[in-house]
Amino acid sequence: MWPILLELIKQLNSSVFVLIIFVIIVCSGLYKTGKWTGKWKTTFKFLDEKIKHNENLAEKVIKIETKIDLIYDHTLGSKRPVASMSPIMLTEVGKEIVKKINGNDILNRCIYDLVREVETDKPNNAYDIQMISMRVAKEKMISCLNDNELLVVKQEAYNRGLLVEDIMSVFGVLLRDYILKQKGLPINDVDKHDPAKNKK
Repeated sequence: MWPILLELIKQLNSSVFVLIIFVIIVCSGLYKTGKWTGKWKTTFKFLDEKIKHNENLAEKVIKIETKIDLIYDHTLGSKRPVASMSPIMLTEVGKEIVKKINGNDILNRCIYDLVREVETDKPNNAYDIQMISMRVAKEKMISCLNDNELLVVKQEAYNRGLLVEDIMSVFGVLLRDYILKQKGLPINDVDKHDPAKNKK
């Protein structure tokens, strides 16, 4: 093999030889690039499938959490501070709680931080605003309370046999109402986008 190549090299001038070497290098590079591309396509396909699986998993977790919340709400019966219909409304108990803990004053003091939290999730409609407001109130409202307010909220929860999170849900309704009013949207617009009511 080598003698044949050496004979060819002797007969070819140097520029043709360099051209052949260049073509061999390019072909080799293209071959290796093709192999790497195939590997990357496989990797990206795997990652894409994982992302889709995680999105589906996240949706399932949200559905389970929603169902658990509904079951819990129904076990509270007449003690419920919010009615779990759509749109979510304060019950008479919820209205009493708002008065006893000065809920409107607390909300007014914390409103800008809470609205910013809701807007971070970029709600598209009244239903989104409602759901995000409820979540933000349950997750963030307690950190807005001062020590005295927190004590009053805990005492109110204890007196009524509720969890502190149940008291936070009244702030979710108040927060939703505030944001909808600021955007000029009626509360009934929540039902226009409620996925449970708008299934085809």
